[in-house]
Amino acid sequence: MVSTSQPLLPPKIDPIVFDQVSNALYGNQWLEVDYKNATGKQTSTRVMPLGLAQQGPRMYLVCRFDGYDNERSLALHRILSARASTLTFERPKDFNLKQYDDDGHFGYGDGQRVRLSFRIEKEAGLHLLESPLSADQTVVELEDAYEITATVVDSAILEWWLRGFGESISGIIYVGR
Repeated sequence: MVSTSQPLLPPKIDPIVFDQVSNALYGNQWLEVDYKNATGKQTSTRVMPLGLAQQGPRMYLVCRFDGYDNERSLALHRILSARASTLTFERPKDFNLKQYDDDGHFGYGDGQRVRLSFRIEKEAGLHLLESPLSADQTVVELEDAYEITATVVDSAILEWWLRGFGESISGIIYVGR
């Protein structure tokens, strides 16, 4: 596999934290964590570990906070301490890690799908003919550009990706936003 972005070194993960997270995950045990978010706010809480995912060089714990029924992702390198509890839980039957990813949660979205249309210069957009954005993508070939329409998950990563084309992309329209 070849990276499609600037290579970064992975952040350091405390091996004790990793062991405790892994043990709790595989044993369906509640996990007590001290977590420091990206803004520096520190929280001590109990979470239900549901899966581990690696996104580029970073690892994330997908979990449910005690008392809540929605999933969140915690960057493993931001977990300051972790302790697997002796208390176990029943794994939620409605949770699927692949679906969580497919819904765009690792792309910093909430799973909302939108119909996206844009015009992109042929040279910059040729790869979209070979690797479409979605199964329902349509392409209209113009003289010097492609007009692309596809249903995608609305997310911050989508925004960053679109901005990366600079002046090669225009006429961006979101339907359903």
